[in-house]
Amino acid sequence: MGRKVTMRDVAAVAGVSPATASRAMSGHPTVNPELVRRVLKASADLGYSANVFARALRTQRTDTIGMVVPSISNPYFVVAVEAVEKALADSHRSLILCDSRDSVETEAARIDLLVHRMVDGLVVIPVSAEESVPALRAAAEEVPVVQFDRIAEAAGTDFVGGDNTDGVRQCIEHLRDRGCTTFAYIGARPTTSTAAERLRAFQDLTARDDVPEHWLLLGEFTAEWGRAAASRMLAAGDLPDAIVCGADVIAVSLLTVLRGAEVDVPGTVKVVSYDDSDLGRLTVPRLTSVHQPVDSMAREAVRLLDHRGRNGAVPIRKSVFVPELVVRGSTAG
Repeated sequence: MGRKVTMRDVAAVAGVSPATASRAMSGHPTVNPELVRRVLKASADLGYSANVFARALRTQRTDTIGMVVPSISNPYFVVAVEAVEKALADSHRSLILCDSRDSVETEAARIDLLVHRMVDGLVVIPVSAEESVPALRAAAEEVPVVQFDRIAEAAGTDFVGGDNTDGVRQCIEHLRDRGCTTFAYIGARPTTSTAAERLRAFQDLTARDDVPEHWLLLGEFTAEWGRAAASRMLAAGDLPDAIVCGADVIAVSLLTVLRGAEVDVPGTVKVVSYDDSDLGRLTVPRLTSVHQPVDSMAREAVRLLDHRGRNGAVPIRKSVFVPELVVRGSTAG
């Protein structure tokens, strides 16, 4: 054509009005599927490329959601990202992912970047229960925000997560039913809501049942910490009957170290964990772990974003999902 292709050109080739072509390109539900097919084919044939930001100025929407996670190396966060992306796909929206690298400063920068990229909303797994608050508050003044899995309470945004207390309760009761009498907990320092809730649940439940806390080791939700904690326990030479891990990323490394030291799991020590990630299905023995309904949680997060986007200043909603312990070989003996 010798000039930039416009929506009017696409409409002419498709045999529809420019308004219909625009609605078809934006995924409007009232457009006949056959017309959508014709418009998309015409667009591809002509090499038309829509200006997303210009369309956003007209519609006040970019059909993109931003998501910020603490570390993409954590398998659970990968599952969460995939679930949110799948929940958005049904409405033909896209996800922009940022990794905050477990840094409050990086998290704040990533959140600010996404807001200025004109995302329609944000799903955030906060780095800190306290230090993430300012960035979340600032973002919530611009776009709908849902905190996912972890919560910085004072930020005052919608939240979707799992019932950590109930998940740990299921772990303790399962281990007691298997005859365990001495317990250890290996988790993260209580700087996030999940770390704090799981630790508190373990302490409250073992105190209630008069179970001695043989070990209480707190570090990070990382594989490195799992290896370090296991090595520390082995060096002390007095293992408990049962070990509760605050996350699979810790438990998988723990099992590897115990296996290398020829400790019988589950014969000598039973190991239970949290997250039910794919990694836990590959260990020897396979890992007993708490499963969170992440797909349902993701759909609820998207629903809350949409609800706030349509209705503005509505009451804060907190949706908490009950997890389920999946029993496998690490406690089956």
